[in-house]
Amino acid sequence: MQRADDKLFELTLELVSGMGFKLVDVRDVTEYGRRVFKFCIDHARGVSVGDCQSVSRELADFLDAEGEIAGAYQLEVTSPGLDRDLLREREYEHFAGRRARLVLRGQGGGGVVIGTIVGAKRGIVIFKPDGAEQTEIRLADIARARLEIEIP
Repeated sequence: MQRADDKLFELTLELVSGMGFKLVDVRDVTEYGRRVFKFCIDHARGVSVGDCQSVSRELADFLDAEGEIAGAYQLEVTSPGLDRDLLREREYEHFAGRRARLVLRGQGGGGVVIGTIVGAKRGIVIFKPDGAEQTEIRLADIARARLEIEIP
């Protein structure tokens, strides 16, 4: 069965791409008893507040016209931010080349590794830990992951 997040991602991907942005992720969450759709967009030049407002207006009109969403919802459109949590494979793909901190599951509590995301495919994150060889980590073995803030 397809998750609501993934269905919403697929439904809106073409619209957001057509506006010149990369749709990084969509999350369908409940906050304080309200349904919230959280869209994360990105662009090579960065994302401004005005960009988020424009995309939000287009998404609201599109979702209302589609009629696929039952009930009330709130819509949020944001940029990825400097230290975004990573949850899905598509996020690891998008942030290939960026530094991240991974908290691993495992016997004895797992561990923490910091390094560079190389890519992701079929449930595997390809990761280059600082001072070590590139490795493959199952997405299921990652308890938490977050982009590291990089200051040039």
